[in-house]
Amino acid sequence: MTYFLGNWRFWAGALVSVVILGLLVISVDRAQLWAALASANYLYLAPAIALYFVGQWLRAWRWRYLLAPIADVSTSRLFAVVNIGYMANNVLPARLGELVRAVYLAQREEKVSAPAAIATLSVERLYDGLTLLAIGAVSIPILLAAGLFADASDAYRTTAILLAAGVAFTFVVALGALTALAVNRRAVGLLLALTRILPTRFRRLSRRVIFSFVEGLASLNSPGKHAMLFARSFPVWLAEAGVYLIIAYSFNLDEHFTTVGILTIAMLLTLVTSNLITAIPATVGGIGAFEAVATFTLIGMGIAEETAAAYSVAIHLLALWLPVNVVGFGLLLWHNVSLRGLTTLPETELAEPAEAADDRADAEADSRRRRNDAPARGNDAAMGSVTAAPDD
Repeated sequence: MTYFLGNWRFWAGALVSVVILGLLVISVDRAQLWAALASANYLYLAPAIALYFVGQWLRAWRWRYLLAPIADVSTSRLFAVVNIGYMANNVLPARLGELVRAVYLAQREEKVSAPAAIATLSVERLYDGLTLLAIGAVSIPILLAAGLFADASDAYRTTAILLAAGVAFTFVVALGALTALAVNRRAVGLLLALTRILPTRFRRLSRRVIFSFVEGLASLNSPGKHAMLFARSFPVWLAEAGVYLIIAYSFNLDEHFTTVGILTIAMLLTLVTSNLITAIPATVGGIGAFEAVATFTLIGMGIAEETAAAYSVAIHLLALWLPVNVVGFGLLLWHNVSLRGLTTLPETELAEPAEAADDRADAEADSRRRRNDAPARGNDAAMGSVTAAPDD
């Protein structure tokens, strides 16, 4: 508890969340909002929450694939780490849950370093974004053809298009950069060259972090592995889309759409917009931003403001936020782990004896000289091991 009380980032994020939620509440008829919340059938929460944890299991299954080049970790062991990480993302600022997942996994698995785990989580997040964008690219034309956005203003449509284009560009560029690090030694060399501006003691540390990080990018070193990541990402988000669909029936949203198919596509688009906005670490657990964007998405499709706001608050806080927090905190207590202790990279993960560092540097220098003496061959072959990467 003292960690939260003394962390200004937590309070800053909490303040932003409260302000956004407050603006959302005062922008609608509060009496109708409470009425919509009171009239919902919350029995639907049980199957929705169960399906949410199926999605969490699928996340662990995908993460196992990402970690496979480093270590074979069972899905059941990763499932606990995933839930603790998501709980931490919900209660800590700046998406520190990703760091918590990486550090806790490194503590449990000797073969996995924290930087390598962070690299796999970076890939995971990129594929989450790309998968959501793909779902949105399919959903939007169908909903436009169905006339659901016929009443939306030109400003609404223009803003949506510009935001979608900006998000897509960001994810594609980031994926390109990580793929370059995974397949091209020269890209790694450029990154390592930047460490020369650091003092010697930090230079060795930063190189070790880079080596470990690039090791975690092995899942990006071939087109087939990219395709496999897409194939493993879609079930994750389809399971969460099922949660949105189930809660839609709780608020009778099915009455506003002509067919179950159109309702399903509408929930898919709501899934896309509400999750993409939470990638911006401005709030704690995405609270406020999630509700606002989900509400505006539903309003654009013709749902009443109060019903849209009530649905958005209920699905986020009751189906997606609270259950994983309860499970995550329970797992922390069960494993006797401190959340505060998981928010920093352990020194043992990064420390390396000076002699070993010097030996590594010498080996890298020899490897670099051999490459320089060899005829130029254009781009280097796909990277099988990061330890052969140049340091300058």
